[in-house]
Amino acid sequence: MRLPALKHLIEATEALSHPERIRVLGSSALLASFPELGESGQPLEISFDADLLIEPCDPQLAAMLHEAVGEGSLFAQRTGYYADFLRPEIVETLPTDWESFTIELEGLPKARALAPADIVAVKLQIGRPKDLQLCRHLIGHRLVTSEAIRRRVDAMTLAESEIVRVFARLREVGG
Repeated sequence: MRLPALKHLIEATEALSHPERIRVLGSSALLASFPELGESGQPLEISFDADLLIEPCDPQLAAMLHEAVGEGSLFAQRTGYYADFLRPEIVETLPTDWESFTIELEGLPKARALAPADIVAVKLQIGRPKDLQLCRHLIGHRLVTSEAIRRRVDAMTLAESEIVRVFARLREVGG
């Protein structure tokens, strides 16, 4: 996904839902800080979805938005990209002060993106191979520092075993 596609998706979602806020929480949030990651040969080139948290959002609104701009929608068929709408409980998996680190999306005053170090912290917790590969790329290209990631992991509410696992994964990806 490229930054213009992300912005188009947010604009369509905003036009349909008139939210107070939209938060981009998945990998596509990286485009707010590093738009080049969506270009040819870059990690987000083959990403076709954006994880969006709409506030406020009830189940009926989420269903309507999914039909309009979600996976399988006519919007997705026409544009090649779509939105995944997240439940509010997702923020419980983020560092406690994540909102204060969000990144502005130029021209979209209601939309903000999760900070890169927060994205890496979450992806290390999840630990899927594709997530670890993205973390490896971000650290290897010095887009996110190990120290910033460590600070964000420390701000997460994790069991001791999870902390150990996250820091082991951080070492594994070069941090």
